[in-house]
Amino acid sequence: MPIIQVNNRPIHYWTPTEKHPDQREILLFVHGAGGGQLTWTFQKAYFERDFRPILLELPGHGDSGGEGEETVGAYADHVHAFIKKLRLPKLFVVGHSMGGAIIQTLALRHPEALKAIVLVGTGARLKVLPLVLEGIQSNFKAAVEKITRLAFSQVASPKLIERGIEYLMRCPPKVLFGDYLACDRFDLMDEIEKIDLPTLIVCGEDDALTPVKYSQFLHGRIRGSMLSVLPGAGHMVMLESPEAFNEALRAFITSGVPQK
Repeated sequence: MPIIQVNNRPIHYWTPTEKHPDQREILLFVHGAGGGQLTWTFQKAYFERDFRPILLELPGHGDSGGEGEETVGAYADHVHAFIKKLRLPKLFVVGHSMGGAIIQTLALRHPEALKAIVLVGTGARLKVLPLVLEGIQSNFKAAVEKITRLAFSQVASPKLIERGIEYLMRCPPKVLFGDYLACDRFDLMDEIEKIDLPTLIVCGEDDALTPVKYSQFLHGRIRGSMLSVLPGAGHMVMLESPEAFNEALRAFITSGVPQK
């Protein structure tokens, strides 16, 4: 899995090694705070069959290493530079939580690079409780456990939750703090209606971190957007309800999204 230099940062990403025909749609997946490519565990093989998925790990996350950022805008600059570095044609971008904030920012700054966007478990504003920011600095393990348990529905399997805790613990505390600070500073409430791209919005019905009303707000402000609320899933909807999530995303991609 390659690592390339983007904005003088080592960026790691995964994409199928097999050469795909040019006509295959490209799906760029962008994870959320403290995440990495494992966020999309159940999407890799599914979308590899008929599309070209690319799983990007943001600076400071996973195998990308280095420092993270403290603003969504800075992360958006890295993602745009990554797209340009690989000379990718107009593509679908899928962003979860903070990744969804990054995608919204990209859609406003560089709509010409995007074919369509998918916003997963996110909002136009992502305020973070001060107790969460303080907890990451004072008791990292306890904060990670609390965040992770809130991120999953109460009906999620204990094994999935434990795996989520284990994975988030791999993120350096400084990077996770910076991610949540970036989320706290993020606010596009007055700009979101300027997005003019085909948009799918997906959220879990039981999402406690970015409740359904966040997605409903996005749906009401982004003209022509589609909203899919998946039952029995929380904030980590792509892990909790992968079949329904994948089907919703596939249907959107193959729906004949118009070129802008």
